[in-house]
Amino acid sequence: MRTFISACLLLLVVNSLSAQTEIVNSDSVQATKKIEYFFYFQSGMLVGCNECSRGKEVTFSGATVHGIKLGSRARFGVGVGYDSFYGWNTMPVFGSASWDLFKGKDDFFLQFNYGSTLRVWKYSQQDEYGYDRSEGGRMVNPMVGYRVRYHDASIALMVGYKFQKTNAFYKYENYAWNPATQQYLSDPIGLTVTQELNRFIVSLSIGWK
Repeated sequence: MRTFISACLLLLVVNSLSAQTEIVNSDSVQATKKIEYFFYFQSGMLVGCNECSRGKEVTFSGATVHGIKLGSRARFGVGVGYDSFYGWNTMPVFGSASWDLFKGKDDFFLQFNYGSTLRVWKYSQQDEYGYDRSEGGRMVNPMVGYRVRYHDASIALMVGYKFQKTNAFYKYENYAWNPATQQYLSDPIGLTVTQELNRFIVSLSIGWK
């Protein structure tokens, strides 16, 4: 997975440097600085497992991203989503950057999303003895896609990798003898369970610009 992320970032940098050279040598520098608003909604599936003895798990993933388009190839935005994992629900909030590899109307592109979680909750939290609360960690999501445009509307198919870190906190009743007061006082025992969720993601998006 690290190799996949590194390859995407390297390809993004190479294409960015190539594009900068083209802009310098072009007579239409002003046109490349055009800024436009864009947005898209995406929906897809997460494929993977934590306890793989039960087999692969296929769950839902969705998000919306809003931002600006710089020139004809670069896009920067912010997004919020909802991801469903086996036993977990997360609501990530993230920054997004993408780059069209070529300059065609329909084009391949690289996209990188990075952020944290606005909210995390477990499916069975009321049934777990000692469960106290949940917290999320970082979310990493590199993707490769192909976008088809029709006037200002677009549709894109994307595949990639998603990493999400989660923490569940438990608190168990415990009593310890206090010699000063000559009685047992409450001394709860805390436990933190951290999970790193790694998934393959396939997603379809519909957007504008």
